[in-house]
Amino acid sequence: MKNNITKYLLLACSAMVLFSACRKDSFEGDSAAGKGKDFVRITEGKVRSQFFSPFTTINEINMFSVRKDAASDGALNKANTFVLTDLGQAYITKYNTEHGTDYELLPTNMYTQKTDASIVKAGNTLTFNFAAGDFAKNYILNVDGSKFDPSKKYVIAYVLSNTGGLTAKAGKDTIISAIALKNKYDGVYSVDGSMQDFTNSTLGHINEFLSSASNTTGVSAPMEYELRTISATKCELYDNYFFGGNYIPIRSGTSYSQYGSFALVVEFDPATDKVVAVTNYYGQPAGNTRSAQLDPSGTNAYDAGAKTVKIKYRMLQPSVVVAPPNIRTVWDETWTYIGER
Repeated sequence: MKNNITKYLLLACSAMVLFSACRKDSFEGDSAAGKGKDFVRITEGKVRSQFFSPFTTINEINMFSVRKDAASDGALNKANTFVLTDLGQAYITKYNTEHGTDYELLPTNMYTQKTDASIVKAGNTLTFNFAAGDFAKNYILNVDGSKFDPSKKYVIAYVLSNTGGLTAKAGKDTIISAIALKNKYDGVYSVDGSMQDFTNSTLGHINEFLSSASNTTGVSAPMEYELRTISATKCELYDNYFFGGNYIPIRSGTSYSQYGSFALVVEFDPATDKVVAVTNYYGQPAGNTRSAQLDPSGTNAYDAGAKTVKIKYRMLQPSVVVAPPNIRTVWDETWTYIGER
């Protein structure tokens, strides 16, 4: 489970940081100094999204990083110059059309570039000057939170247009870096409630497994979910506690499982704090015919004082439950705010 492996991941990541400045390619045959290509990449490409609690100060935000992956110490100790070109509004408009997003270019009056003599902005280009031994540089903006419109997702977009003689890493030569404010529902919540699958009595709420004697995972009840901001009115429900991903874990007999291609996107009305809709993160419906629906008999609202969401929702699956309204499973839950994610 995710919590059980965290300490091992931290150890592994620490080792990666120590040894990643000079990349060692795998190869067959005799060892040779400088074997392999030297790459340059935008570490977070192609899309990076960051959400922040509302702020009115001027805050530093790391928008993206440019990294040099050297195949040898000799290559690492050479100076390089890399150029990135602003992709502009036309690219963002096209991207929005193709991906159903609503990004807007970050207005120039909202930020200044953090002073760094090695990163030079001129017109629509950014020039990154890497001295000998440099292997990464962050592009940081000073963003004025007082000018943030909470309903918008602001972006900058760049392409690596001059690789300084190195090879651009496939899929890592462009970046859309988005910043937005978290909505008021964003956070980590503990989960209490019930679940009923009308087609399979051996399936039940994940808390039934997490609190059972057969649970040897090291993760205990209650279940926790994160509400992650998508927009000013919508959050995705994310499992960062058990599986790790967009899942709704369930009890299966004396063990655990999850419904494939089913997770929630929850929509609120900020004026009333009512939950007005839920949809399936994987499509409404997903390829397996599963979709999400509010059960109108539930409270379906956020209580700002108690910091709870009371919600009753359904999974519809007409491929399994043929007769309308095709309801397979119902959850009746209370999500209680624990803290920021």
